[in-house]
This record gives sequence, structure tokens and C-alpha cells, in this order.
Amino acid sequence: MGNWGLRQGVAKGIHRDIHARSVVFEREGMSIAVISLEIAGLTSETVQAIKARIFQVAGIPADNVLLNFTHNHTSPDTIVSLPSEWMTWTTWLADQVAGCVFNAANQAVPVSVGSGLGSFDNWTVNRQYPEKPVDTELGVMKIDDDQGNTIAHLVNFACHGVADGGQYLEWSGDFAGEMSAEIEEQSTGTVALYIQGAAGDIHPFDWWFGNTASEHLHSHEDTRLLGKSLAEAALEVSGGIGNGSRDISLGVESAPLSLPRHQVNWSLESALENREKLRANLGSYSGETWLPGTTTANTAERHPELYGWGNNEVGLATKQSLPEAVLVVRGFRIGSTLISAHAGELFNEIGTVIKDAFPNDRPWVASYCDDYIGYISSRQPHEEIKDIPVTEIVDMKKYRRYYGTTTSPYAPEAGEALIETAINVLKNL
Repeated sequence: MGNWGLRQGVAKGIHRDIHARSVVFEREGMSIAVISLEIAGLTSETVQAIKARIFQVAGIPADNVLLNFTHNHTSPDTIVSLPSEWMTWTTWLADQVAGCVFNAANQAVPVSVGSGLGSFDNWTVNRQYPEKPVDTELGVMKIDDDQGNTIAHLVNFACHGVADGGQYLEWSGDFAGEMSAEIEEQSTGTVALYIQGAAGDIHPFDWWFGNTASEHLHSHEDTRLLGKSLAEAALEVSGGIGNGSRDISLGVESAPLSLPRHQVNWSLESALENREKLRANLGSYSGETWLPGTTTANTAERHPELYGWGNNEVGLATKQSLPEAVLVVRGFRIGSTLISAHAGELFNEIGTVIKDAFPNDRPWVASYCDDYIGYISSRQPHEEIKDIPVTEIVDMKKYRRYYGTTTSPYAPEAGEALIETAINVLKNL
């Protein structure tokens, strides 16, 4: 199934269907498609194929498509590469997503749009620094037709899609799928899209790295509780929005950004030597599912043979001499709501700084957009581990908490450069 390294079994069923959901906005010749996919992510080639198909069937340019992934870990393993067994499926997926957008565009009706902000506190934690506050802001957009019936909700929140655990060999939509289903059940005739925020270092419940005493064990019940509670909080915000506006402006802006590579203090030769020693000492891992008592907070400590065998450090040493990575930072305006859209897994602090730059018109931050490019970490954890030698950084009892920083292909200043570019893009809207 993939996405959980410790779960190497093949899917044997479906707990909850995985969905593609879309809303299309049209005004004065401009269209914007917003899409929520309940999977972890896709490769660049597949994303390009989806957008090309959307343009072919719906006429919406690629730049006007906000394609967001919920980062659901109980979905096909297509995030960084495309295994041969998934090639046919991803071709089919492009047709399905384009068809979803086509249907949304062809069911367009006059609407009013309103938005509101709330909070969803005490459900998430910074997995690196559990004592730090996290962004619990809950953005909700409500779309009503001419008769006052709500036909769509968009919900923006930041939380890793890891509520369902690796003990299951069943596909599911994780908590985001549960949230959408609950809103759609309570608000008949509505489609509900979850837009994933800057959740790179944010886990559900109390799953900070190193916590061995959590009462939440990634059960379907945990997932249902989180998704249903988030839905209720979103509907409460929606209920306070009141009548929206019919005078909705649409806008799209973008700017290129170059991200410098993560530089390490070890050579490729020393990393390769260390990996060979670790592989000989630790052995290799195999297992269909998680063992009882496993959570995302304790997986690496329990299984250093999978998470601490030195392969990541070889990768960092190999890639540090590559040219800077070039990407596009994008911004959308839908009525009064600004959306800062990004590829990759943004750390929560990065998203918060972008929001704080607009205190009177706080934007949404949508991470996990388009193709997967890895983690973009804040500076503090980079500074704390920069001098740790290659033979020590693999100690999962000491350094697992820095996962996302240790695995980021980008330098400490990358996040700051992204923030500056994102703010400028939103100012142009």
C-alpha cells in the first residue's frame, strides 16, 4: 500500500472510498478550479497530465487550477515515484479528476460566497516541539445558490493526514475524508472540500515524536472522531457567515522561486561507509502491517532498521551539489479570500508567518499542491542539527524528532525565501 514504510502489505479492501472533489468559479471570462484529492500526492508527470486533461475538457488553464492533496497516508503509493502497477490507475485518475472538474463547470449556477475564520484547538501538536503553539486556524468558505441553499463548503486546516494507521490494509480517506462525508451528510446537497494547510510538522492528537504513551492508536475510531469533530467546527463557522456576496472577484498570480539545497557536514563517501555498517548491524525490515502499539510517534525508535540505516544521509550528500530547485509560488483570490498555494510540505511556522503578514485579511495557506517536492522546514531545527555528525544523526532515539528537517532537500533559508515570495504574490492580488 505504501506511504507508511512499516506497512508493506497489499491492500485487501476499502474502509472508505477515496474521493476527488472540485468546485469551479467563473466570472467575466475567468475560471478557477479548486480540487481536493484524498491521496498523499502525485508525481510531476501525473499532475501535468491531470491539468492538461482539465484544459482539454473544461478549458481551464493549468495556472488557474488549485490542485490540493489531503496528504492521506492510506492511499496509493504515488507520491515520489510511479510504480508500474499504478501507471494505469494514474492515467484513469487524470480522466476522473478532469471529469469531476468538467461536471462542476457544467453545473455552474449563480451563487453568493462568504467566508469566515474559526479555530479547532487541542486536536493537533507540533511533532518536533510539542511545547510550541501550532496554527489551529480554521478557514471556511460557504457557497450558496440563488435560493439560499448551500451547495459547497471549502475548509482549510493544517494537520498531517495520518489518523488511520499502518495496521490496516484497507483504503480510506483518513480524517479529511471523514470530515467531508460528515459535512455532506449534515448539509444535504453540499460538496465539502478539505484544503490541506501548512502541516509539514503537525500531527493529530498527541503524536509528537518520541511519545510512547499515547492512548490514540491510529484506529478508524480515532479517525472518525477527528474528522467528525472538525466537520462540526467547520459547520459552526459556516453558520456564522451569514449571507455571502454575489460580487465575487477572481484573481490568479504567481512568481518563480529558487530554493537552495540542504548542505550537510559529511561527505558522500562517509555517508556510504556509515550506511554499509548500519545495514550490517541493523538488518532489514519486512512486515505487512504495523505491530500492536505502533504509532507514527514511535515507529522510528521501534524500527531503526527502516528509519535509521543511513540511506537518507546518503541522499542528502548526493543532492547537495545539485542546482537550486526552481518552483512556482502561486496565489488565488476568490472573493475576499486569498489563498497562498505551494508544492511540498510546508512547516507550520512558515504558513503562520505568511498569514500574519495580512492581519486584516488573513489568507489561507494551501500546502501539498501540485507535485510533491519534499519538506520545507523552518530554520530553528536546521540550526540545532547542522553540526551533528553522520554517525550520530541516525540515532532515532535522539534525532527522530527532527524528521522533516533531516529529510528536507532544502537549506534553512529556503523557507524564508518562500515566505517573502508568497507575501509578494498575495499583495499583487
